[in-house]
Amino acid sequence: MSVVITDDILKMANMPESEFKLELGVFLYSRGILTLGKASEFAGVPQLIFQQVLAEREIPLSYDQEEFDKDFASIKERYRKH
Repeated sequence: MSVVITDDILKMANMPESEFKLELGVFLYSRGILTLGKASEFAGVPQLIFQQVLAEREIPLSYDQEEFDKDFASIKERYRKH
């Protein structure tokens, strides 16, 4: 499915496309609809920048046990290789 945001809508919102995508990504993340990675990808910004935007807006990161376990396993694997 494709969603088209017309120039008229951007003009009514008084923001450039990049800002509109960021706002929508933040909204979808804050509602639990998109993960951090998918929301930052949708917004077209690096994940670290997206996290900074969330922090500025005092939107907490959602980080569950499954994500922690994946990250921890990834870190352990990296250190085994060194």
